[in-house]
Amino acid sequence: MLQSMRFPFQLSTRGVVAESSFNDVIRQQLEQLLFTIPGERVNRPLFGCGVQRLVFAGTSAETIAAAEYVISTAIRTHMPERITLDAVRVTVDDATLYIDILYTLVENGAELAASFAQPVAAAP
Repeated sequence: MLQSMRFPFQLSTRGVVAESSFNDVIRQQLEQLLFTIPGERVNRPLFGCGVQRLVFAGTSAETIAAAEYVISTAIRTHMPERITLDAVRVTVDDATLYIDILYTLVENGAELAASFAQPVAAAP
C-alpha cells in the first residue's frame, strides 16, 4: 500500500521522515485543504477552504450551509483523482464547529469518514 510523508511533517523515532498509510494520507490531505486559507500557498492560490474564516461568521443556518458548500466545492475541485465526495455535514455544538466528511477512495472503492473540529467565535 502507498506510503507518503506524514502531515504535519515529523521525524520518526528512528530519526527519519515519518510516513503514513494511504488512508491516513488522504485524511491528512483533507485536513490541509480544510485549514488552508485560499491565497496562503504561493504556487496554488486557489487551494483551500479557509474554515478559520467561517467560524467568525457565527452559527446561523446560512453560515453552516455556506461552510458545507465551500468545503464540498473545494474537495471536488482539488481532490477528484483521489476521492469521491459522498457527503459533508457541518454542525456547531458548545462553541465548536464539527466537520464530518464521508468519501469513497477512487483507488480501491473503500468508503471512509473523517471528522474535524474547530473552535467557533461567539456570534456578534
